[in-house]
Amino acid sequence: MKTLATISLLLFTCLGFSQRVVINGEIKVPVGEDPQGISVVNTTAMRATISNEAGLFQITAAEGDTLQFSALQFQDFSVIVDEGVINTRRLNVFVSEAVTELPEVVVTPYDLSGNVRVDVQIIPTEELDLPTKSAAEVNPYEYEFRPDSLVSPPNAAMRSSMIYNGANFANIFRHIVSPRGVITNVDRDERLEEKLLELRSDDFYEEQLNIDDDQLKEFIYFAADNGLTKDMLKPKNEMQLIEFLVARSVEFNQMKAGE
Repeated sequence: MKTLATISLLLFTCLGFSQRVVINGEIKVPVGEDPQGISVVNTTAMRATISNEAGLFQITAAEGDTLQFSALQFQDFSVIVDEGVINTRRLNVFVSEAVTELPEVVVTPYDLSGNVRVDVQIIPTEELDLPTKSAAEVNPYEYEFRPDSLVSPPNAAMRSSMIYNGANFANIFRHIVSPRGVITNVDRDERLEEKLLELRSDDFYEEQLNIDDDQLKEFIYFAADNGLTKDMLKPKNEMQLIEFLVARSVEFNQMKAGE
């Protein structure tokens, strides 16, 4: 009986070893990381090895064995050996950056085998109710879009809100200045003061031209005497008039700063 028991034990032991084969593995890590020294432990067969400087390793394993990978620079994870790995006797392991940056992200309990077709079947999925409308179809839903860093700035030639408030400024300026392009001598100050009251209700000259309220009259004289033409006073040339006033305001402010 003792002889028979010994023979049976040897037979089962040999069968167990015959099911395990040498697996040639390769560990690929993110650029800049070192693949050397990663421990590979067959927790089923209680065998272990480490990867070399190229990330290569060899270990004996059978189908269904669990290989545990661990290193100081990576989060521990495990891989289950499947039939595909046994048949090819190769196992490629890819370590993603997410494993190193997010310690709370772990592979278990959905241990990957290294075989893509098998892994896809065991990973649970969830159907998401994502919107099917394109960005061009958002308007019917009356979404309110707010400017952000991706929104292009207004036309630089418009100087922000200049086109809106500047039109009113140009219109009043046009009434102050005569069609000849100069301020009339008759009732000059009286007409100017009357129109200045209208301008003071508009913040264009102060915010866009940087002209203080008490300097507005002087600026109008300055602009009228420095390049104003009859064509600029025509309504169709309103933008030209605004640009002219902006340019003159720069010169005027420089002149005042030098006094």
